Amino acid sequence: MLHDRLLSALTSAPGGLTTGVLAERVDLQTTPYSLAAMEATLLLSPEVSREGERWKLMVKGRAAQLLAAIENYADTSGKKIFRLAAALSSLPPSEFPTEEELRDVLASSNSRFALLPNAMIKRNQ
Repeated sequence: MLHDRLLSALTSAPGGLTTGVLAERVDLQTTPYSLAAMEATLLLSPEVSREGERWKLMVKGRAAQLLAAIENYADTSGKKIFRLAAALSSLPPSEFPTEEELRDVLASSNSRFALLPNAMIKRNQ
């Protein structure tokens, strides 16, 4: 199905894809009718947004936003162990998760992140 192929192609391109490149990735003919059908499918898809000339997958839900903030911090800082408050500092205070919500989000990260008790973290002195 075209919709599934489009989502799959966009999943592999976090920065998004232009209409022409996306059509090539899903092996769609670049006729005006085919491109119009593809754009209509994308416009009607709640998972996709258009930013400038690029089609991008939208971040789904609050858990995805929290995981994205944590992953972004881990990638940009290069740290493997860090305080969650630092990772979530880009969020407004009203968006901070509860402890229970945070545990659920971290559990859904497929073991990419784990919550360590403070006693396990040694500080540089």
